[in-house]
Amino acid sequence: MPEATLHAELRDNAGSQIAKSLRRNGRVPAIYYAHGEDSKALSVDTKELLRLMSAQVNILNLILPDGKEHKCIIKEVQIHPVTSEPVHADIMGIKMTEKIKISIPIILQGTPLGVREGGILEHSLREVEVEGLPLDIPEHLDVDVSEMQIGDVIALTDMPIDKVRFITDEHHPVVHVFLPKVVAVEEEVEEEDLEGEEGEEGAEGTAGATEEAEAEK
Repeated sequence: MPEATLHAELRDNAGSQIAKSLRRNGRVPAIYYAHGEDSKALSVDTKELLRLMSAQVNILNLILPDGKEHKCIIKEVQIHPVTSEPVHADIMGIKMTEKIKISIPIILQGTPLGVREGGILEHSLREVEVEGLPLDIPEHLDVDVSEMQIGDVIALTDMPIDKVRFITDEHHPVVHVFLPKVVAVEEEVEEEDLEGEEGEEGAEGTAGATEEAEAEK
């Protein structure tokens, strides 16, 4: 897993007004917690946090004002529903010799053959929760979809990874290539039109035969 550094400052006060003041000054309220340690109220730089989130970094070296470093992961970041800015971060301390549970992104590689034939690619699972030692957990999972045909589905069971186990249901579909419904509807309409034309031809044929029979009489 890649590592990065995050600097933090201690905050003595809590409350919504203090949190708003921190955000106005470009900082995000955060909490640090770890097994066997007292939790610490912190604040971190907003831009630095956003950079780490976009880089999809898993392990952090959290540096406190006293210079001490703590191995951590960003457990959760609360996002404002309107501004999409981070409003709070939960940072969990870890030990490199103990297994952790963390969600990692799933990245698709290639363009499916089925898409080139008119199909649609549905990426239904974009991240997966895994468990393993910190150094064994990959930054992300790559899935090659270039050979997928229309109707093909790839599930987690098709994506084994060494030394790490899935917490998410292994039978959960990750990606699916399917035929657009509009195409299916058009095909049904075409079939109905053909059936209608055949019915009209049959009716015309019957009427003609009746006329001929009457003429013979």
